Amino acid sequence: MRTLSLLLMLVMLSGCTLLDVREEKEPPPPPEPKKEELPIRETKNVTYTGIVKPAGISIYQQGSHRLTLPGGKFILLESATLDLNGYVDEEVHVFGALRPTVEAGGMIMRVERIELLEEESSSSQSASDQTSSSIQAEADIVDTERMEDGEEPAEPKEPEAPEEVFIPQTGSQERIDAMAAQDFSAPHWTQSYCTSHIGFCAPVHRNWWFKSFGATGDALWHVEISSEPLEKLSDGPIVIDLLSGSKADDDNLVDVQNGIALGYREWTFGRHFRIRADESLVEAVRYITQNIEEYGQ
Repeated sequence: MRTLSLLLMLVMLSGCTLLDVREEKEPPPPPEPKKEELPIRETKNVTYTGIVKPAGISIYQQGSHRLTLPGGKFILLESATLDLNGYVDEEVHVFGALRPTVEAGGMIMRVERIELLEEESSSSQSASDQTSSSIQAEADIVDTERMEDGEEPAEPKEPEAPEEVFIPQTGSQERIDAMAAQDFSAPHWTQSYCTSHIGFCAPVHRNWWFKSFGATGDALWHVEISSEPLEKLSDGPIVIDLLSGSKADDDNLVDVQNGIALGYREWTFGRHFRIRADESLVEAVRYITQNIEEYGQ
């Protein structure tokens, strides 16, 4: 009986040992895949003018300062190379790269260069005052000489009107003609060009192609639209540019100048859109101008 009990204990211990060995040989669970970090996309070579203020407490939790813009808007500022504290309460030009904040709805600039606006304005005003004084002194001399001869002083000439800015046409005439032959009523605008990075969507006609060229020249963002696929810059007869500065006076205005249809749309953070095309596409320019929307609406 005692022998039987010992055998039973040995069998039970053997089973536990096998169970332990099996448990030890089970592979560990696979590690969770690492989330890929998306690169920060910036719009480079951006310029803003405003007054520097401390960032203060806000929902964005980014940036050390803010730049207040006309109309109560602002962008956040940060810099690893410049001490922005020395520009607080000063009106400045800031130059750098712009990107959206982590919290939606904000923009932050990585400041690369900053200039005091007061110094520039003072220099310009001083030069202007000197020029005006010289012109007035010369006019006084001429008038005095004429009065001595018994002549009446000449009437001042009207200043010449500034020349209009020439905006070249883009796209070939064949593409322009093909696009002008389309029906521009609302049901035909079934496509959209959208960018979450810059934060807008623009309508596109169902029969047309579009392409973004990013930041180019003076444009913060440059998009072209054509009746055919786009390969290079200036192939598209319709151009959408996001530009620095405000055009509040021309908001939603569409006009024709020198054969070019121009539409302006005020946008966020002191920026505006300029939509341009041949005058034969003025209705298309008008539709795009009036129907640009914020991304995600």
